[in-house]
Amino acid sequence: MRTRDEVSDDKLRGGFYSPDVLVELCIRRSAGLLDGRSDLRVLEPSAGDGAFLRGIGRSGMARRVRTVEAVEIFAGEAAKAADVLDSTGLQGRVVNQNVLQWSQGRDSDFDWVLANPPYVRFQFISDEDKQRAKEISSGLGAAGTSVSNLWIPVFLLSLSKLRDGGVFSVILPTEFLTGISANAVRNWLLANTTDLTIDLFEPGSFPSVLQEVLILSGRASKGATNPSVIQFHDHNGDTRSWSHLVAAAAGTWTNYLLLPDQNNALTAVQSISAVKSLSSVARFSVSTVTGANGYFCVDSAKVKAYDLEEWVIPLLPRSRHAEGLVYTSEEQQALADASQPAWLLSFAATKPSPEAHELAQQYLDDGVRLEIDQRFKCRVRAPWYRVPVVPAGDLLLSKRSNRYPRVISNHAKVVTTDTIYKGQILAGSPITADDFTATFHNSLTMLSAEVEGRSFGGGVLELVPSEVNALQVPIVPGAASELAKLDKISRASADPEALIEATDEALTRLIPALDAQTMSALSDARHTLMNRRLQRTHSKFYG
Repeated sequence: MRTRDEVSDDKLRGGFYSPDVLVELCIRRSAGLLDGRSDLRVLEPSAGDGAFLRGIGRSGMARRVRTVEAVEIFAGEAAKAADVLDSTGLQGRVVNQNVLQWSQGRDSDFDWVLANPPYVRFQFISDEDKQRAKEISSGLGAAGTSVSNLWIPVFLLSLSKLRDGGVFSVILPTEFLTGISANAVRNWLLANTTDLTIDLFEPGSFPSVLQEVLILSGRASKGATNPSVIQFHDHNGDTRSWSHLVAAAAGTWTNYLLLPDQNNALTAVQSISAVKSLSSVARFSVSTVTGANGYFCVDSAKVKAYDLEEWVIPLLPRSRHAEGLVYTSEEQQALADASQPAWLLSFAATKPSPEAHELAQQYLDDGVRLEIDQRFKCRVRAPWYRVPVVPAGDLLLSKRSNRYPRVISNHAKVVTTDTIYKGQILAGSPITADDFTATFHNSLTMLSAEVEGRSFGGGVLELVPSEVNALQVPIVPGAASELAKLDKISRASADPEALIEATDEALTRLIPALDAQTMSALSDARHTLMNRRLQRTHSKFYG
């Protein structure tokens, strides 16, 4: 985790300002919701250099505004925003204050909120502001899980200052749709707003940050109905529009990025008896956390040089080192012979003390010289070099992936570090580990991975164990008979989609309810979400 001293001033203030094209769309969306109303009281809770004030000034909405209240914590930016306000001729003021403090005791009497809330992670804000943020979220009934970013309380307090029927249009990170912390925000919106619209853009709207953005617009409503109809507009190329009926729930809104027919296909297959949540048949968990993989994961040359044979366990360092769906002892030996870090050091209490062996002690001394013993995970251990090794699992699953996550049958019984999850089939399950592996890489399961997982910079897909548990998987006893063929495809094909296509074809034979038409619909839906995620690696600004 980075500290305040290691990031730029722009990052600390969330100061990546709103492009004109997004400001203008926010104003257009708001104008449509305001239904010709005038004498408007406007709130801008994070004014920055006045982008929204400029937008109002050059739009036809300026004559319908009675007064503007703009809040900006940084004095230099507040002065810029004040100059903009003066130049537009709008009535109002720019308040140089922390908006979390400004909001205390303020009435809910605004007609219109325009905002690009500051995107600042909680490790970069003061303890006082953390407490204020928690009180705001809790006071509005949106406490949920711990708040992870400043945009959440600023967004909530801004909407809470709207009178009933007031409108808003705000620029948010798309983690609003997917983030665990944002779940309470999503459910709060369904209970307190109506006429929601979400505008989506090609990744890269803010070139200076990795976060993808959206525009959320709507109307404050004390009598909001649940579920609510939400309109979606995707401006990636030609604009596409659709709507979903959305109810309060614990999950993400990623599936609502799908067209209704695609989302319906995903919902329908979950009623098939042979389709289950992964947690009903298997359990995946975090593997060994060393605190210093570069030190504790060693190659054969280092094992020999320091006479470490007594303390090493076969290790698969990365999932990319396993080309197929089955990882064998022969492959592990080849990895070791190729000078890869194919061994994990285990100085367990049940083994001889390395301190009693000259070369092993020298390796420990090297670790101290490199300050490995001062790393967080190491310094809390006694002794620092005794890594709590997690035993090997029958299954391996990549934590992060590019196109799709991959499951591997661990025939070599190797251990892994925390870049790969270990898995076991639950006792009493009707399938084996090889059955599970043979059917895992299909369009349904890969689509559910896109829905349940989260995406970070560069378009990488990550699954945490709770999200792995929620994956939808086909249950086919005896499917291991397909594994050799699929393993060969995984190893030999240059096309990463070949494995998915072959698994889909096998499932249409093994589970009649998953016919070719159904699998095709699921494949299209998966590609919709995957392609959007992968665009983050080579995107340009929406125009």
